[in-house]
Amino acid sequence: MFKSKEKDTFPGGHRYKAFIPTIMGLGAIFYLYGDDLVEVNDIVFSYRSAWALAGAIGLVVIRDLAYMARVKILSMGQFNWRTSLHVVLLWEFASAITPSVIGGSPIAIFIMKREGMTLGRSVATVLATSLMDELFYVFVVPIFVFVIGTEVFIPEGLSETAQLSIQSVFWTGYSIHCVLTLLILCVLFISPKRTREIFLTLFRMRLLRRWKHWAETLTDEWMHASESLKGATATMWLKTLGVTFVSWTSRFLILNAVLYIFFDSVQNVEVFARQLSLWIAMLVSPTPGASGIAEFSLPIFMQGVALVGGVSVLVWRILTYFIYLIIGSILLPRWLMKINTKSS
Repeated sequence: MFKSKEKDTFPGGHRYKAFIPTIMGLGAIFYLYGDDLVEVNDIVFSYRSAWALAGAIGLVVIRDLAYMARVKILSMGQFNWRTSLHVVLLWEFASAITPSVIGGSPIAIFIMKREGMTLGRSVATVLATSLMDELFYVFVVPIFVFVIGTEVFIPEGLSETAQLSIQSVFWTGYSIHCVLTLLILCVLFISPKRTREIFLTLFRMRLLRRWKHWAETLTDEWMHASESLKGATATMWLKTLGVTFVSWTSRFLILNAVLYIFFDSVQNVEVFARQLSLWIAMLVSPTPGASGIAEFSLPIFMQGVALVGGVSVLVWRILTYFIYLIIGSILLPRWLMKINTKSS
């Protein structure tokens, strides 16, 4: 997928590409919520607000520590905590500067490979993290359906047509998550060889024949990935799934903590559930890191459970998005210098 060269550059471009999604995201916030931001001086900040902000920052730290633990566990001892931190931060940076519909997984494979992991193990680690992410979503949605019902995912106050559209997109997205989960399980564990044969048969059809070489390369990589995970124990997978649930739960709870900065009470369960449906909308965004889409969609998806204004959106995006653009822009040139020094 990525060929090693004497001097490597970051696939996806220069660090200054971070300016594009930053401008898009901040531009959307100031355009949509300019009046709210002007009135920021009227907001009264209390001890509760300070504790809520500290809690939101703490959740960011917990989320990233859990991500680091997951990478370290899946590396089976090959990565230490420092390397895992670099992988996580650069992976987040890559996701922030690429369209959400593409994601940062291909770049994550490059990062891990340049940190000394084999290509097969790098692919295996990325596929395993994708599987854990999918399992979180596949498991959590039915829990909310059982406890509260299906209505909790759909914003209130919209037209019937809009609500039906969001409902259709949400359940279609959830179905795709289920299919992807099953596909990754087949590729890595259930029947990698049989899955490979079916996949290659599809690409022998006239309509898809032009991508046959790509399909062969991809299937070769996932066979190596499947082979490299054979030594994984059940305990390792339980640990990986556990830290995945911690990381994603922390990620969604950041918004709850941000809302406590401005409000005495928050409908926590409902806010969490709405983010599960918002996540689908952000995943299909063609913009880097869902810039513009996330800022526009958050208040809409929170209708009926939380009053979200411009300041709330800005703080939420700083903690879940802009922070990774900033850190990644600083870390990237130093990391590239390090790996280029190693390779030379």
